Amino acid sequence: MKATGTIEVKSWDEKTWDGRSYKEVEGRKLTEAHVQFAYAGDVTGIGSCRYLMSYGDDVAWTTALEEIVADGGTLVLRHVGAYRTGVEAVIEILDGTGVYAGAKGAATVDWAEDGSGTYTLEYEV
Repeated sequence: MKATGTIEVKSWDEKTWDGRSYKEVEGRKLTEAHVQFAYAGDVTGIGSCRYLMSYGDDVAWTTALEEIVADGGTLVLRHVGAYRTGVEAVIEILDGTGVYAGAKGAATVDWAEDGSGTYTLEYEV
């Protein structure tokens, strides 16, 4: 199955592992971000994501798990990637419930400079 639509960042709360705002700490640091995404289109719902990040000199390495509570069920995604001049990520669909029960596959998100995005989910149930 293939699903497409738009994605929007609704909230981003990122802190260093000792609880400070990530913006307060210069240079190398470890952070955790709690992010909410709004999905519209073939899959409509809210994604709750937890990123773990390691900032280096010119890159932030990322890994995350996300649960999308959508119309008809849930999807669980794993993100692995980096932020350099843009987002580089491999996103896997690991599982689902309801109409997405047992979903396995891949996802892509293309982010525009203005922060808007589009998604493509390709999966089997």
